Amino acid sequence: MLKIKGNTDLHTQGKSINAVGCILTAAVAFVASLGKIMGYPSPVNVVVAVMSGGYIIPAFLGSALSYITFGNIENGIIQLCSILVIAGIRLTVMHDSRKDNPIFMGLLTSGVMILFGCVMSIAVPADAYTASLRMISALIGGCLVFIVKTVQHNYRCEGVFQLGGLNGVFASILYIMTVSTLAAAPLPYINAGRAFGAFALLAAVRKYKTAGGAVVGALTTCGILLYSPPLAGNTLLLATSGLICGAFVQFGALAAVVAFIGVSLISLVAIGVNSDTFFMFADLLVGCVIFIACPVSALKKTAAKFFGVRNSVDLVGQTASSRLNFASKTLGDIRGQIALVSAAIDKKAENADLKVRVCAGVCSSCQMFRMCWKKSPTVAKQAFEQLEQTVMKYNGISEHDVHKYLPMCCMIPTLTTVFNECYKNLLAEKADNIRVRELREILTEQLSSMEDILSDLSYRVGQVRAVDPSLSAQVRDYFARLGYPNAKACVYIDENSTQRAEVFLTAEFKGDLVRLTTAISSIVENDFDIPVITQVDNISKLSFNELPRFEISVGTFQASCGDNEYSGDTLDTLEVTACEKYVILSDGMGTGKRARLDSMFAVSLARRLLKAGFSMPTAHRLINSILRVKGWEESFATLDLLRLDLCGGSAEFLKSGAAPAYLYRDGAFKTIGGQAFPAGILAECPPDSFSFKLFKGDIIVMTSDGVGEMTIRRLSSMLKRGIVQPKEIAQQLGEQAMSVKNGGKRDDISIVVVFVDVRG
Repeated sequence: MLKIKGNTDLHTQGKSINAVGCILTAAVAFVASLGKIMGYPSPVNVVVAVMSGGYIIPAFLGSALSYITFGNIENGIIQLCSILVIAGIRLTVMHDSRKDNPIFMGLLTSGVMILFGCVMSIAVPADAYTASLRMISALIGGCLVFIVKTVQHNYRCEGVFQLGGLNGVFASILYIMTVSTLAAAPLPYINAGRAFGAFALLAAVRKYKTAGGAVVGALTTCGILLYSPPLAGNTLLLATSGLICGAFVQFGALAAVVAFIGVSLISLVAIGVNSDTFFMFADLLVGCVIFIACPVSALKKTAAKFFGVRNSVDLVGQTASSRLNFASKTLGDIRGQIALVSAAIDKKAENADLKVRVCAGVCSSCQMFRMCWKKSPTVAKQAFEQLEQTVMKYNGISEHDVHKYLPMCCMIPTLTTVFNECYKNLLAEKADNIRVRELREILTEQLSSMEDILSDLSYRVGQVRAVDPSLSAQVRDYFARLGYPNAKACVYIDENSTQRAEVFLTAEFKGDLVRLTTAISSIVENDFDIPVITQVDNISKLSFNELPRFEISVGTFQASCGDNEYSGDTLDTLEVTACEKYVILSDGMGTGKRARLDSMFAVSLARRLLKAGFSMPTAHRLINSILRVKGWEESFATLDLLRLDLCGGSAEFLKSGAAPAYLYRDGAFKTIGGQAFPAGILAECPPDSFSFKLFKGDIIVMTSDGVGEMTIRRLSSMLKRGIVQPKEIAQQLGEQAMSVKNGGKRDDISIVVVFVDVRG
């Protein structure tokens, strides 16, 4: 990770974070202490304290402040004592593993609250109704702790809360307690619980149509009933209003709101005007106003962060990602085994000894073996070593050579023949070993590339977090009405909680992209950018993305080393999606047509691989392999890749033999460079990688090796003179670089200037 900013005082930062956490926890506990269950204080503030972990003392202070402010300190004494005892147990004797155990923490909460309820009933005698409410409150508190802990555990494991089955029951209980708690807030003329219920009902109608409206309306009634039964009569009409207004959501959110208000008004009149009628209608109006004022994108992102539906499509995606990842690891294991076999074979080949083979083939069967090797082994060994050096130097030996070093040998003709034949066989074996080694290296390299490809595909598949089948069907139907009956569509949320839509057509799309984008944005109720269209054969892929947070403007400059020469540099920009953009720069070795061809080849391959969804390291590995086996002499080129994530606000560099790049931020330059070799030189040629966060006003400059650092540093003076267009800056930097000659010779020049800004 490239470090841009200076060191931060982590101790001070930690204090600020703790202070904010304490304030927020105390505020939530203050509101939770207002809750009532049939007029008796709710245990929700105890649940908040238990779930706050290290912030349990601020939760106690917030609860105490709430009881003191509204004069309920006597009624809340059980809750306050329970919080203090649980805090003491957490901070002293409780093991860390118990703190995250839902069953243990639920039983602990209920047990402590029951204990103090019994003590309170003995110390201050109360009627049977109050005593029973104390026991019910204690049991509800323990159940809520168990539910919240379980939901928290499921969310950590799966990254999304599955709103169905037992989780649906848990969510319903938490919603009822939230409504009950908010309903007790002492607001003038407004019941916060019912206003929140109206807002939640409309949000559920938007997502789940009539079923969502009816269910949320009924749950809201349960929450109000738990707080105050007299208010539940009018609240009961929410279920009917939600059921009916859900039929109007297809005409837009505003139509659903108007239908909701109209149906509610008619229902209130039909029930009969009473003391709560006007307050009820005011609560509904407040909820509708909040719903209309709340941005749709904020609702979607919040919902996507906490809730989702795991259907068969999601499960298939998870299974595919797991299988691809498993296949990738399997290929990695095979590659490791091939490497071990290769090392063993190479070691055996290195141990091959010519003189040992000759001695084993001739001398071991000779009658004079004892005379030559037993009485004077040193002389015989030196003689064979001299003969081995001679045969390697002259590609063979003669009988005269053998007689020269072994005059006592009685098998000179045979020894000469065997020496020459063994030498030829050894050369043939070494040649075969070299060819086999090259094949093993190519196979290992290809397996490694396949491993990376499968890993990339697994990552891409795993990015899909929650698919929306309803919106996918609506998008597919829209394209069918446009004349594309075989269209396949998928609307999903990725791992960054960003909504995306992908459409595959069996023909080229012909139509107005602006009108298409407006229509798709209306269907999914989100602001999409113009789609990125990728076409392979007869298949067209349209990728829709949310409008990114950042936007860039790019300026480029290129010039050859001579007036009539071809530039050996090639640069290109690529937009994979509205959020994912690339800048590709390659410098071929040398100048002229040959260098130009190598760099164009590398950039073209990189563009196709990145557009197909491969990562930068995988694209580099494949380009390196292809350049090595291309068959031309000295066929290699530098590779400089910049990936910009405009939604996440990050940048990544991959450099393979490339010149340094520069980041200009807050008036200072940061050099981004490495020492990796160009692609196509070695089988294993790992590139250098750098990454950093993007901020408004960042300027990134990429160059070929014909541009010096002093030239780039003129950028600062240009900005001071009011030159703020990237094209103009690139032009002036290029002209300055052309005027600088090293040793009377100028190199090919390429400059890319990228301005980063926040979308307005």
